[in-house]
Amino acid sequence: MAALAALGAPPVPEIFATMEEGSIPGRSNQGEAWLESHGRSLGHFVNGTWLRPEGRESLECHEATTGRTVAAVPAGDSSDVAVAVAAAAAAAEAWAGLGGPRRGQHLARLAATLEGDPGVALGALLALGGGRPLCWTLGAELALGLRPLRGLELPEGGWRPLGVVALVLVGPCSLPELLWKLGPLLAMGECRGEQMGTNGDPRD
Repeated sequence: MAALAALGAPPVPEIFATMEEGSIPGRSNQGEAWLESHGRSLGHFVNGTWLRPEGRESLECHEATTGRTVAAVPAGDSSDVAVAVAAAAAAAEAWAGLGGPRRGQHLARLAATLEGDPGVALGALLALGGGRPLCWTLGAELALGLRPLRGLELPEGGWRPLGVVALVLVGPCSLPELLWKLGPLLAMGECRGEQMGTNGDPRD
């Protein structure tokens, strides 16, 4: 009990009385720290670069539980989609040429990476944007989301990748919803063109 009090967590009787989630020491601020490292001003992430077109309307991203503004993003339009699709098209041939087994190995390494510190920051961002408890986004939700990235070492033959596939997500989405759509497409050799949202969510 003394250790919990030193960490600033609610005492166990208080948690039972209020039925609130206990804190996760050292992790709850990683999403905020990531936003701060980007000046709380994000862009469209294309080909490893944050794109911030000039003269765009700025959309506010709000924390789901409090409504406070946590970041801002530029409004997207068809030109942003075109840039993303062009980048995906440039990468499509090399990605498809890796073959099913090697693509599966890359996706498995991505899942392993997201289980580390990047996954903690991602879980904290999902908690901010979706209003779900941090212990959920770092626990079952992250594990469920990473599941389709594993075991996708597809054998060669039997199909030919189509190329660029646009994945459009409207409104807040969970990590499993995103990765269960994205993982199989990447495993099949497709390249993602664009992920879009309409509500200024930090995940968009």
